[in-house]
Amino acid sequence: MERDNMIDEIKEKDLIQLQKIQQRVFNSTATYDKIQTFYQESKENKDIHVLGYYIKDNLVGTVTLNILTLPSGKEATIWDLAINEEYRRLGIATKLMNKAEAIAKKENIRRIWLFSGFHRKGAHELYRKLGYDENRDKAFVKNIEERNN
Repeated sequence: MERDNMIDEIKEKDLIQLQKIQQRVFNSTATYDKIQTFYQESKENKDIHVLGYYIKDNLVGTVTLNILTLPSGKEATIWDLAINEEYRRLGIATKLMNKAEAIAKKENIRRIWLFSGFHRKGAHELYRKLGYDENRDKAFVKNIEERNN
């Protein structure tokens, strides 16, 4: 069945398209093997939702929702909202975000954390429009380098 103008969980056959979107939007250097490993781990973990937006069975946008269980309750993070450039400003990002939020509500999530690069000004405008508050909390990031043992 062709997926047209719909949101669905990413399938294995979509991984090359997912890699291309990540490369175009984020200048990602993730190899196909890393994308495939991520996909396999997401399939094994009910708390990871990798959503795709499809037009004529082509993946044109994606977002990842991670559900976290904390002592204070369930929360979630949203990562890697990415839309192919030629499909931007068509409401696809809003639809993906709404779907991710609907999953969060169904899971009784009390708060969603959203991470975005400083340079993604257009995305920030969308997040504000959707009710995300950039001035509420501050995230700190530390890269942990891999060691060759």
